[in-house]
Amino acid sequence: KSGKRFSSSGISMCLINAVNHRIIDIIPERNNKFLRNYFIQYSYKARLSVMTITVDLYAPYRSLIKELFPNAFIIADKFHVVTQAYTAMNKIRIRIMKEYGAGTHEYRALKRFWKLLLKNQDDVDYHRYYPRINFKYAELSDSEVLDRLFDMSSELKIV
Repeated sequence: KSGKRFSSSGISMCLINAVNHRIIDIIPERNNKFLRNYFIQYSYKARLSVMTITVDLYAPYRSLIKELFPNAFIIADKFHVVTQAYTAMNKIRIRIMKEYGAGTHEYRALKRFWKLLLKNQDDVDYHRYYPRINFKYAELSDSEVLDRLFDMSSELKIV
């Protein structure tokens, strides 16, 4: 180890072919000036042939992509979309908890079952029943717990 970093910022960018998932290149910097200089090495004709670019939703990237790859359709990468959705939903859940106040049944239930709120609907268990401490040990399926949580807040149900 030389102690030198690959990237001055500590963050690099990986270019991957979306069709075959092979790495095309690893770009050591992710600032717009470096990226512009990197991509300008490709001919304008080659850049025109790029049809899609999957990237996070960082606004400066979008304007650079439009400038350098005018025919490319920008696709938000799944990781960042899911992260934004999770963060937004969690903020709403926490705000609703605070509205009920610490120590309330609703607060504790929303705190305890936060992972259940994030579960894919296809993965929610409708058939197995467990005694739930937050609901006076009532034997409830995950689906019934979700129904009770959603009854606490119409906003949470919509989200």
